[in-house]
Amino acid sequence: MLSLAPTPSLETFLATIRAEFAFLISDYDFEERPPEPAPYVNPFSLRFVRDDLEIVVEGLGYGQMATTTIRDRPGRKLRPMMLHPDFVPYTNPIPRCVGQLNQISQDAQWLREYGRALLAGDLAVLGAALARYETAVDAYESALAERRRLGVAIQEAVAAFRLGQWALVVELLEPHEAAISPRMARKLATARQHTATSA
Repeated sequence: MLSLAPTPSLETFLATIRAEFAFLISDYDFEERPPEPAPYVNPFSLRFVRDDLEIVVEGLGYGQMATTTIRDRPGRKLRPMMLHPDFVPYTNPIPRCVGQLNQISQDAQWLREYGRALLAGDLAVLGAALARYETAVDAYESALAERRRLGVAIQEAVAAFRLGQWALVVELLEPHEAAISPRMARKLATARQHTATSA
């Protein structure tokens, strides 16, 4: 059973954000601001604003999660985790701490450690992190699409093998030869023998 972290009070939540992100004000000239007006304002939220960047820390999930969003003036957004040099979405995600207060601390630590250049005004860091993220997402989605194509090819090749449609088996499996199992490789070899014999 999933164990939930204790839900912090609003006072504790906001005090934790102020303590953990105090370096934004003391070292990087940010100002604390209340949440922007909206139809629904999340009281579990604080903004740190400078003329070029805005950092919003919010509580989500009924006291179980926190998220930090870094946004520049054009509206590009990222999370502190995306600044971590080892972060690769989907394939190698960095573990998140459990509980809102721990996640606030973790985000502040990542921002302090990996976001120094960005906080010092180098907005190219934001662009580079987003480009790295998008490249990784594209690679993941491409690999996922290839796995789907392989699965379809295997199903169709098995059906064709049962019907003795040897040329079709070869046509379906050859493009994926490096990725197929030994069992499917034997089916491909058998189909190649039959096509060579009938040629």
